[in-house]
Amino acid sequence: MRWVALAVILASLPAFIAYLQASKARRDHALIAIGALCFAAGTLQADAALYTWPMWNGTVRGMLISPIDTLAIALIVTRANQSIYGPFMALIALFAIPILVSISVSSVPLGSTFTLFQVLRMLLVVIAVTGELTRPGAIRSLLIGLSLGLMAQGGFVIYQKLTGVVQASGSLSHQNILGMMVELAILPLIAAVLEGEKSKWIYGGVFAGLIVVAGGGSRGTMAFVVAGIAVLILLSLIRNNSPRKMKIVGAAVAASLVFVPLGYATLKERFGEYSFVTSEDERNAFNRAATAMADDHPLGVGANLYVTVSNTQGYADRAGVNWNFGSRAAPVHNAFLLARAETGWAGQISLVLLFSVPLIIGLRIAFRNRQGMFGGIALGSAVAILALTVHNNFEYVWFIEQPQRIFFINMAIIAGCVQSYRASARQPQSEANSSQPNPAGGNAIKPSKGLVWQPGSSAKLAKND
Repeated sequence: MRWVALAVILASLPAFIAYLQASKARRDHALIAIGALCFAAGTLQADAALYTWPMWNGTVRGMLISPIDTLAIALIVTRANQSIYGPFMALIALFAIPILVSISVSSVPLGSTFTLFQVLRMLLVVIAVTGELTRPGAIRSLLIGLSLGLMAQGGFVIYQKLTGVVQASGSLSHQNILGMMVELAILPLIAAVLEGEKSKWIYGGVFAGLIVVAGGGSRGTMAFVVAGIAVLILLSLIRNNSPRKMKIVGAAVAASLVFVPLGYATLKERFGEYSFVTSEDERNAFNRAATAMADDHPLGVGANLYVTVSNTQGYADRAGVNWNFGSRAAPVHNAFLLARAETGWAGQISLVLLFSVPLIIGLRIAFRNRQGMFGGIALGSAVAILALTVHNNFEYVWFIEQPQRIFFINMAIIAGCVQSYRASARQPQSEANSSQPNPAGGNAIKPSKGLVWQPGSSAKLAKND
């Protein structure tokens, strides 16, 4: 079955290329598909393995390929402008270098190579998506795709709650993985709504995301999604206040009267009579093991090798990690400590930069372009990355493919907004130049109009694309 799935995915590449070459308008369809396929995981998984270790206890278990990858390649191959440069290419390369170095010190080099292969897949998606998001309607199409994925997961969660599941995980293997995916997807959708987007699909995605958060029972997800929404609304009002935004704030308060009790009921069912704030002794033991490992290995033990080294070299024993499968098979619940243990201080620093640079640039573009739709969307992705950055102090699941992909899509959204802002900034100078007489005689060529996304408009390509 694996070979059949792999053959189907590889065969999709020429089909996607032919589909995109037939009509430029179909490029937005590809973005919708990419957004929706981000949530095709677990029982909905659409990936196939080029090479895999199914029983491997790292965060990456092989070299996989998915329809998202072939769609990304098709978008790049059929793009008129073949430039792959974007605002964050060097940053992603910097993040990959410590992983590459760690392969040389890894006791299982192929296991560490799995992580590098996954990062290269993420780079491919960033290149493909960033190059599309300067077109009118492209970001909207991507957000509609994310909304469709959220609605599919929302359907799973509703079914699971109705059948008695306490912590609904959708089609994913764990509610924390799905929770982080929702955290990264729902905030750009809410930003679009705040900026005037009227698509019912996007509203449906927001509603479905809140259902997933409330039904999942993940304390971290609940806390960071609620805090992220509050921060996003506050910054959006500071950036550009309007009567419509105040109506949305009122609607958010009304929605909380429904979703907060649902979330509380899930937590109550999960913890019973015990406090929601449980003992963190196990997390502290993980932290001790990871710190000791990092101190002993300045270059790290090798990407994707934390669990193996922790158990075989005695770090888990000395740190007091409980001897049960759930604890011994899981990495430290801190993405930054995990990066330091596996890829050294260089890995941790590059991870911090990977989060902080897009966050800062997203906020900068948002407040430089206070009236534009693209600035508002960049703000949503920046706040999503902010929530993720804080959340990563308590979770490791960012290193798993599905949450990581949606993070990189947020990075691509910010990169697209940056390029759109730069294009609009150059436009007045281009218009001034076009008004000058043409030295060769005749009329000067008029520049193309700036990129504008009208809220609720159809996602069509500009004629001059």
